[in-house]
Amino acid sequence: MSTVGAAVRSAGRRLPTRVRYLAYDRRVRRAVLFALGALALLAAAWIVVTGLLARQQVRQIEHNLRRVQSLVASGRLDEARQAVAGIVPAARRADLLTSGPAWWVAAHVPYLGEPAETIRGATAAGVDLSADAVPQLIDVAKLMDPARLRVHGDTIDLHALLTAAPNLQAAASTLRAVTYRVDALPHSTWLPAVDGPRSALAAQLHQFGGYVDAAARAARVLPPLLGADGPRRYIIGLQNEAEARGTGGLPGAFAIAVADHGRVRFTHFESDAALLPADTNKLIATGLDFGSDYARAYGDSLPTTSFLNSNVSPDFRYAAQVWTRMWERTSGEHVDGAVAVDPAVLGYVLAATGPVRLPDGRTVSAQNIVTLTERDEYTLFPGYAQRKAFLVAVLKASSQKLISGVGDAAALAKALVRASSQRRLLVWSSDSAAQRELEQTTYAGAIPDTTRPFIGPVLNNTSGGKLDFYLARTLDYHRSGCGPMRDVQVTITLTNHAPVTGLPRYVTDRLDAAPAGARVGDYSTLLDYYASNGAQLLSVSRNGDPVAAARKSDHGRPIFRLPVELRRGATQTIVLHLMEPAGSGSPLVWLQPGVAPAAVRVFSQPCG
Repeated sequence: MSTVGAAVRSAGRRLPTRVRYLAYDRRVRRAVLFALGALALLAAAWIVVTGLLARQQVRQIEHNLRRVQSLVASGRLDEARQAVAGIVPAARRADLLTSGPAWWVAAHVPYLGEPAETIRGATAAGVDLSADAVPQLIDVAKLMDPARLRVHGDTIDLHALLTAAPNLQAAASTLRAVTYRVDALPHSTWLPAVDGPRSALAAQLHQFGGYVDAAARAARVLPPLLGADGPRRYIIGLQNEAEARGTGGLPGAFAIAVADHGRVRFTHFESDAALLPADTNKLIATGLDFGSDYARAYGDSLPTTSFLNSNVSPDFRYAAQVWTRMWERTSGEHVDGAVAVDPAVLGYVLAATGPVRLPDGRTVSAQNIVTLTERDEYTLFPGYAQRKAFLVAVLKASSQKLISGVGDAAALAKALVRASSQRRLLVWSSDSAAQRELEQTTYAGAIPDTTRPFIGPVLNNTSGGKLDFYLARTLDYHRSGCGPMRDVQVTITLTNHAPVTGLPRYVTDRLDAAPAGARVGDYSTLLDYYASNGAQLLSVSRNGDPVAAARKSDHGRPIFRLPVELRRGATQTIVLHLMEPAGSGSPLVWLQPGVAPAAVRVFSQPCG
C-alpha cells in the first residue's frame, strides 16, 4: 500500500511539470486550438442550420395561427382543429431544433447571441401555444359559435356563455403571458432574417390574443347585460351625423328594449319629441352633476337637461346616464343602461339580414339607409311629424329584423364588431362590474385614461342645420423629438361640400347668429381637440392666420376649443402646435364617427 501511495504522490508531483511542458509545446497548442476552433465552427454551423429550420417552423406556427383565427371566426371548427394539429408538431420540431448546449451557450453571449435568444424564445412560445391556449380555444369555440348562441331570433343562450367563460379566460391568460415573453425578446438584432419572423409572430399573437380576450370578455359581460339575473331595460338612441355631436350625431328616434334571461324584446319606439316636453321648454331636470370640469366644458349647452345636446361630450358615459334618467323621469320605468347606434350600424345589420319594407311600401336596405335617413328624408318629408314618423319606422323595422332570426348569425356578430370598432355602436350599463368590463373595449365609448399620445378631434354643430352630411375631414398628426417633451403639429382640414342649390330650408337654416356675408349652405361648428395629458398649446392658426383657442378639460385631459365657420365649397385648415409629454406606446387616434370617414395620417418619430 505504501509503495502504491508513493507512486501516486510522485505522479501528482510530476503532473504540473507535464502540463507546463505540453502548454509550451507548439504542436500541442496548435492541436488544442484547432480542436476548439473546429468545435466552435461546428457549433456555429449547427446553430445556423437548425436556426434556419426553426425559423421555418416559427413561420408555420404564425401561418397556422392566422388560419385558426379565420376558421374559428367563420365557424369552421373541424378545419380549425386541423390547423391546430399543424401547430403542435411545428412547435415541437422548433423546440427540439433550438435545444442543447450549443444553443444555450449561443443565447447567453452578449449581443452576438441575440438572434439565438430570439429564436429560442419564439419556439418556446409556440410550445406553450400548442400545449395550452389554442386547444382551450378550440374546446369552447363550439359554445361561442354565433349560430349556436342564437337559439332563436330574439334569444341568446346564456348558459353556453357562462360555460365557456372559464376556459376562455384561461386561454386569454396564457396568450397574454406568451405575448409578453415574445415582446420582451430582442427586437432589432444584427440578423434581420430573425427579426422579421419574430415581429410577424408578435403581431399575430397580439391580434389572436385580442380576439380571444374579446371573446372571454363577451362571455363574462353578456349574461348580466342580457338579464341572466332578471330583466334589464335599455334605451337605444339613434344618432344622426348630419348634425354632429360629440359621440357622433344628434340623438333622434329611440327605442326601449328589455332583455330577460337572454331574450330581447322591444317595448317602445319613439321620436325625440317624447323627450322634449313642451311644458318645460323642451328640458328635463335630470339632477345629474358630472363635476366642475364637465360643467365648464359643456354646461352652456345644457347637456344634462336637453336631450338634443345630451351628447356634446364624446365620452358616451355622460350621454348614456342623461338618456336613462330622462326616460325614467318621463315614463316612470327604471332603466339599466343605454345603447347608441346610427344609420350606418343599421345598414351593417341589414347587410346581414336583408332589406326591410316600411308600412308606406318603401324599401330600406344597407345601400340606401344612410342617405335616406341623413339626407333624403328632408326632401321626401317636408313636414316635421312626417320626418319623425319615418325615422321611427326605420328604427322599428330594422330592430325587428335584427331579432327576427333572419340572416347569418356570424355575419350579424361581425357587423356589430365592425360598428363598435368605428365607435358607432356604444353601450353603457349601470351595473358597475359589467361597465368595468365594457370600458376595456371600444363598445363603452369612454375616453381612455392612457399614457399613450392622444389624438382626439371632435366637432359639435352649432348652427342647427343638417349640413354635416356634406362635410369631409382630414387629420394629419406629426410628432418629433425624443426628449421627455415632444413637438407636435396637428393639421385638421374641414371641407364643406354642400351643393349650391336644391337643399331644403330645414337643412340649411341656422339657429345661430350668422356672420356678415354668410350664404345659404354655410354653417358653424365647434372644434374641440382632446390632447395628451399634460399637453401645452403653443399656437393655433386657421387658414394661416393666428387665432386664439379656449382651454377646457375633462377628467384632467386638456381640450383646446375654437369655433370654425364652414363656408360652402371652401376648406378650413386648422393647425395646432403643441408640446406633449413623451408618454408610452404609439399614438391613439380617437375618431368621432361621421357620415364619411375621416382621412388620417399619423407620424411619430421613432426613438431608442
